[in-house]
Amino acid sequence: MIEDAVPASGALPDLVREVVTPASAAEILEKTRLHGCNPRKLDISHARRLARDMCNDSWDDYNPDVLSLCSHGAAIQGQHRLCAVIISEIPRSFLVARDVPHNAATTMDCGKARSAATALSLLGIDGYRKDVSSTIRLLQNYDVERSKVAWPAWRSVVYTNAEIVRFFQSKYADLPDFLPLMTAMKAGVYSSPAASLACAYLVHRDGGSTSHADDFLQGLISGAHLDTADPRWVVRRYFHSPARPRRGNNTSALHLGLLLKTWNFWVTGQTWEIANFRASQRMPDIIDANEPCPAQAKPTSRSPGDDGPVIPRRRAADGAPVPGQTMGMMLLPIDEGSPV
Repeated sequence: MIEDAVPASGALPDLVREVVTPASAAEILEKTRLHGCNPRKLDISHARRLARDMCNDSWDDYNPDVLSLCSHGAAIQGQHRLCAVIISEIPRSFLVARDVPHNAATTMDCGKARSAATALSLLGIDGYRKDVSSTIRLLQNYDVERSKVAWPAWRSVVYTNAEIVRFFQSKYADLPDFLPLMTAMKAGVYSSPAASLACAYLVHRDGGSTSHADDFLQGLISGAHLDTADPRWVVRRYFHSPARPRRGNNTSALHLGLLLKTWNFWVTGQTWEIANFRASQRMPDIIDANEPCPAQAKPTSRSPGDDGPVIPRRRAADGAPVPGQTMGMMLLPIDEGSPV
């Protein structure tokens, strides 16, 4: 048991603002390791996230969180910030309290952590803050990670609150404009809030045509006047099935992949037999509605790893159906192999 030398007066430690260099941070962490003053395990992934904030000018040196050092000069609070200073190789200013008794650690970090949704409220976002913050994570993964890692691995990509705020301000400031479409899709399609908002945003941003995006979403939400060859009809049956995945770390990415595949099939005049989006498939790139329509795919024999034969369908702008188009009922679009 570590004995503390508590001042007789019982006075609280003085707070002094100090600049901590990578070298001094390494010295404090070494003392922490040698004396065992902080039993909390160092989470290097969290330290790397803090280091990203420091490197991206998202770290505030006037953050009032105290770096607490015991009589040994070891860190009983703030070891992740010290590790982030070493990783970023940037000196940082902290409020430092020295000679803090070890038993003070029992009441440290007991407050409720602030969420990204709370951070966004400081920017004037009043409603659906949690959905907006989740969508920003999903959009950032779509824009940056889809060419690097498979979409099921997105759950392991974590962003700090400061990064969510920075992404919103620099890239997705107009995201709240699509909230009415998100609520409509939640009610009409039953897709997750983050996937609904991300889909509405992406087809307008990357789809090349506002009128096509509005037409696509209107039919997807209402389901009115859709024939069985329309991919929106197929995916609506998927989402309206009681067996659809509703919870889980991958649910929003799964729903987004299904919705974007539906856009791509619809805008190119194709459909699918059963709506599915497997873990082995990459997150779709959005097809520009103004690009020339690619050649219609011919039905082929179905293999276990395929989506099934692609059936030619009329393009969204065409008025007549493809001659000989089968309009019969299709299989219930539930893919038992889809990840939850």
